Amino acid sequence: MAAARQLSKVVLPACVQAGNCQGGYEVALESMPTRRCAIYARISVSSEESVSIDRQIESAEQYAAARGWTVAGVFKDDGVSATHNKPEDRAGWRALLASRENFDAVIIWKIDRLARRVIDFLHADVALQERNAGIVAVEQSIDMTSAEGRMIAQVLAIFAEYEAAAISARVAAARTHLLRSGRVVGGTVPYGYRSVPNPTGPGFVLAHDPERIEYVRTMVKRTREGRSIYSTVQWLDEMEAPTPTGRGSWVYSTVERILRHPILAGMTAFNPGNADKVRGQQVLPGENGLPVVDESLAIMTQAEWRAMVRQLDERDTAQSKPVALRAKTSGLLSGLVMCGDDRHGSPVRMWRGTIQGRPGYYCPECSQAISNFEHVVVQEFLRQKGERVRWSVVEEVLEGGAALIPEIEHRLDELDTLLRQTRDREERARLQDEQARLLDLRDEKEAEAPVIRHVATRGTQMFGEDWEQAETDEERRDILGDALHSITVRRGRPGRRTDAQILARLTFDWKVPEDLGPIVAPTDEELASWAEEA
Repeated sequence: MAAARQLSKVVLPACVQAGNCQGGYEVALESMPTRRCAIYARISVSSEESVSIDRQIESAEQYAAARGWTVAGVFKDDGVSATHNKPEDRAGWRALLASRENFDAVIIWKIDRLARRVIDFLHADVALQERNAGIVAVEQSIDMTSAEGRMIAQVLAIFAEYEAAAISARVAAARTHLLRSGRVVGGTVPYGYRSVPNPTGPGFVLAHDPERIEYVRTMVKRTREGRSIYSTVQWLDEMEAPTPTGRGSWVYSTVERILRHPILAGMTAFNPGNADKVRGQQVLPGENGLPVVDESLAIMTQAEWRAMVRQLDERDTAQSKPVALRAKTSGLLSGLVMCGDDRHGSPVRMWRGTIQGRPGYYCPECSQAISNFEHVVVQEFLRQKGERVRWSVVEEVLEGGAALIPEIEHRLDELDTLLRQTRDREERARLQDEQARLLDLRDEKEAEAPVIRHVATRGTQMFGEDWEQAETDEERRDILGDALHSITVRRGRPGRRTDAQILARLTFDWKVPEDLGPIVAPTDEELASWAEEA
């Protein structure tokens, strides 16, 4: 290569240039080595016609042809970002470095086609120097086969990095502005919603999808009632609810992803700087640091959504696992059965398992066991509670200023974490200012009188009626849980037992002990007396 560069700089005598000179010069011209080059092209988005792969390659070929260079190979990376992918991580660039072809230069269209960061550009340059080659940029008239060209290219690479950072900041600011105004900025539309023309301006906004939003409401209702995601998956398949893709059947991860999306509370998922393409827990903040909420999109309050997410996070029961991973025993009484052996200071929980091949419960501390007793518990439950009212569950909902307090506390917790993590002084000062404003806002809202509204999360009917309508062990377990605190097991004699003997070993701790037993029908005299009083 060195010889080729020296020959290219030879100034020939005038007679040779005129073509009328005799001697060895004609031989020198014929034996002069032709410079060999490789072409590299890259683009992030294939639809960018102004810098398309074909246009880059065409410009490089014209550049080589004008100088009489031989193109030894063409390498390209289509649809690859230079900001997020180093040259050595791209298939096209790796193929260029691994090529067995000899070349003196690599022609690129512009420096930013190779790298957007100075450090990446320098690494690529070093890799080529090891092959005794340099970079040549068509649009910027840079030839890095010389020291002067290398210096100029490094300066331009610094400006390319600055330009990429500036573009990124402008795009991020514009995206945040559009999100705060309720505009859709691309990406996958959440299940149960659709993109519609903005009625108040340009662009598009989200709205409920009338064909799917009711499925989402039911998913939320079932989850808040304590039903497992797997039972909801089965329900969706039974109802033939359309999946997000319109193909296949429902799966656990899809339902959980829908339930965890903040759009259910009218909030927008927002994770600036997130490069792993996985949605985090952050939501779009307003100017005061609190989430921006679009009430028209919400199907539940922020507090309800966060409580539901916590409920999902805390699920570690057998019912939350796939059927294939569950123990082959019934979970109907799981969490309700306690060991009452005298050796314990107080009853301890018994664990579900098999006892001599029979489903049952055992105490890990004293080894007491009991099996084949679920039917006895159910019979006693229906006898004592079947005709009694299963009261609806009532939830307190804060309204007015008090409704903001949980969100303020949540953001303050986030700020505490961010303050401990950041090493940037300006960012720390900004976070402290936001923290101070939120503390003032919390004091203001706490001074307001809270408005509390009670909302029933379930209808009211008899325990026995609910039991008949229940279809799964999970639903029946919820009904038993509304009637019982626990069932304590005492030791009995070994051997087979009758149902009466099993019942004698059990002590039921009812939640409303004064509301037990079958309701006795009134006598004719009582009915007549009530009629007179009415």
